[in-house]
Amino acid sequence: MLAFVVFVLLGTSDVVKVEPDGVGRWRMTITASDETDPLRLAERLRPAAANLCGAKGFYFDHYTFTLDQQVLERQSSAKQSDKMTLVQDVVCASLPAVATEPLPAPPLTEAETLALNARLEALTTGYFSALDEGRYADAFVTADDAMTGGATLSDWSEQQKRFQASAGAVTERRIGRLTWYSNPPNAPFGHYGAVDYVASRALQDECGYLIWYRPSADAALRLIRQETTLLPHNLPAETRDTLRKAHCILL
Repeated sequence: MLAFVVFVLLGTSDVVKVEPDGVGRWRMTITASDETDPLRLAERLRPAAANLCGAKGFYFDHYTFTLDQQVLERQSSAKQSDKMTLVQDVVCASLPAVATEPLPAPPLTEAETLALNARLEALTTGYFSALDEGRYADAFVTADDAMTGGATLSDWSEQQKRFQASAGAVTERRIGRLTWYSNPPNAPFGHYGAVDYVASRALQDECGYLIWYRPSADAALRLIRQETTLLPHNLPAETRDTLRKAHCILL
């Protein structure tokens, strides 16, 4: 097995040692007395790396370096040149794509908001209709894992059935205020549509809100949150007023 290769770079006096470092990987060592910048010294290795890797291409991975600085001991002595030794890992492959940081979603114009409101109402109506009619799979596909908690369709459906049993069938539901937020703090970039609603049920009343989300203007809206409060039919007026001021705006 080839342990290492030593050769001299054309046009220079640089000696390079090349050692295999795994499949498709090489470790190149170069020492120079006319360069003390490791990045510039690494550039001298490119022709040798290209020759080693051929059509696969290459990129430089991790590196280490040492700088041997000569100290003038006597005033009459001539100072020898400093020497830098660079150990550079080379990978024979295309450079991996670097994930780009997500950008903030652009603010919504008035026209975009109006168009999105229609979409928001349609999605919300469809979601509630699917729940009311027991079409849990249709409701489930609109929700994100953040909404379902990673539950399976079967488990999530059972949760909805238990809720329906405790609250009773819907006799009336009103969708109220629609509010849009662009890139709110402490949340992933994107557009967030909040839908406030109230519902009368056979056993209890309900108020709450949905949050729909899209990370960018060309992405689909997904349901990421639902907050629900169940209330007795004979809720005192004072309590109703307190809830209205807090979050049940349609009461």
